[in-house]
Amino acid sequence: MDRAEPAGSSDHDIPTIIIVGGDALALTAARNLCLIPGHRVVVLWRGDAEFAAAAEAVGAVFVAGRPESRQGLEAAGVAQAVSILAVSQDDQLNLQAALRARDANAKIRIVLRQFNRTLAPKIEQNLPDCSVLSLAWHSAGTYAAAALDPSCLRGLQFPEPNGPLTGFAVRRADLDGISHLTIAEAETEFGARIVAVDGKIDPDLDPHDPIDPTARLILYGPLQRLLVSANRESAADARPRATTIARSWAICHAWQRLRRLDPYVAEFALAALVMFLLGTWHFRTSFQTDWLTAAYFVLSTMTTTGYGDIVPHHGNPSDLVAAMLLMLLGVVFTGIFIAVVAARLTRAQWVRMQGLRPIRRRGHIVVCGCGSIGSGVVDLLLHFDKPLVVVERNPDASLVERARERGFDLLTGDASRDDTLDLCNLAAAHSLIALTNVDTLNLEIALGARARNPSMPIVLRIAEANFAASIANHFQFETTFSVAALAGPVFAGLSRLPGARGRITFGDREFAIGEITLRENTAALLPRGAIPLAVATSEDREFTLVRDFVGFRPGTRALMLVPLAPFHDGREKIGDVVARVAGE
Repeated sequence: MDRAEPAGSSDHDIPTIIIVGGDALALTAARNLCLIPGHRVVVLWRGDAEFAAAAEAVGAVFVAGRPESRQGLEAAGVAQAVSILAVSQDDQLNLQAALRARDANAKIRIVLRQFNRTLAPKIEQNLPDCSVLSLAWHSAGTYAAAALDPSCLRGLQFPEPNGPLTGFAVRRADLDGISHLTIAEAETEFGARIVAVDGKIDPDLDPHDPIDPTARLILYGPLQRLLVSANRESAADARPRATTIARSWAICHAWQRLRRLDPYVAEFALAALVMFLLGTWHFRTSFQTDWLTAAYFVLSTMTTTGYGDIVPHHGNPSDLVAAMLLMLLGVVFTGIFIAVVAARLTRAQWVRMQGLRPIRRRGHIVVCGCGSIGSGVVDLLLHFDKPLVVVERNPDASLVERARERGFDLLTGDASRDDTLDLCNLAAAHSLIALTNVDTLNLEIALGARARNPSMPIVLRIAEANFAASIANHFQFETTFSVAALAGPVFAGLSRLPGARGRITFGDREFAIGEITLRENTAALLPRGAIPLAVATSEDREFTLVRDFVGFRPGTRALMLVPLAPFHDGREKIGDVVARVAGE
């Protein structure tokens, strides 16, 4: 595609947001920004006709150029831009493009994607008006929350960066036994905020209204409390279903083990059994004795033990031939048996040396893939009372050391292989998370795990949003999350507000999740329909669920939901909200 006209050559009064990147994350951020009118979105990337068409399809302007060059940034309109989102997969390129943009425009806001989680906070501390986000760390909260509670729609830490894991979860009044309570009483029962009931959104909810028995509730709260209320089905209903599933799994697993039995070993074992039975039948008749004595003679002959207390009749040729055949075949069968056992012991020792061993735990969470996202998920899950089993093909020294220190099981192997999954004791597992860097490999792991435990919740990481939706639809993996879909709205929100935490949809309405610092009279400055969720003081960093922000000291960190419909239809302007909340 030919170079586009400089984005800053016209429409000087419209704020420009520049996105640097050429993957699904850049497109997702552009799509989210283009949904809200009042600014112009420019995607700056090297010439790529297919990607350019995709960027323009979501409503952005594509500019072909080198993002780290001054010429490319000028063509994108850096002089008039309010912010730049550098979200490519190259940390150095992102930082280089951002610093060149700041050289050309001292007032531009910078949002950086950085894989290096150690460098990210240092950049934020030393570069004014800058937000740095680790894609892996942001998405880890949702994967961990969904593994703990499959009804979780989104997980996040509040306050950032080391606050407790919190989440938005779905509950049903009839299953949770709260249909006789009011909304306020149910919040006390759950230890969580009820933000929606059957599509009716707070603040339209009256805390004193009773909850309908068929109501579907959306809750926000700490995962520790949400887990207490998860799966409150009656024991009478749950036990028969669990028994049926366990019985079906046992039959299926036994059949699979039989199918995987070495056919040569099976044929030799069958031949030895037939020879033993025929020999026992023959010598019972020949000796005119009982079955046990005949079996004793045949077994001692086949194993060449030969105590001499019972011998064949030398005058009967059939007895002598039968005895010789038993001895000859017994030697063959014994040799094969010793070879098979030695091979199995050798393989078992090799497997153990490779870090593979059968897991005996119950109620454990299996994490397949411990890269950048997997490491964050493991860190979050270790705060909960759930044993962990981590499967990683090439674990580094730090992961091995963490496994020793924190007491979780580390298996060195390919989680897509049947023999590796068999070691994980999936029949007794709480859930499984597939977090490798390859989408098809994650799907293969999930399908293999489902074959071993159809009722176990499975959480999938898929890179591209449309592919994730297709997998969830066709394979019925409801907890399938796209990394780009989780992080794209966060980058889009950070372009204007430092406290953007992402977006969530429920009740057919979309909300932005935002974290702000309270000031004097903050409540009057918030966008219309904003839903307060929680506050956290700077002293103890513990958060408190709230219905409003009245009475809290300036400087208190607060979390809220903001409906996006007023911004989409133009009733609210993002620039006005930014100015009010920031105190400009």
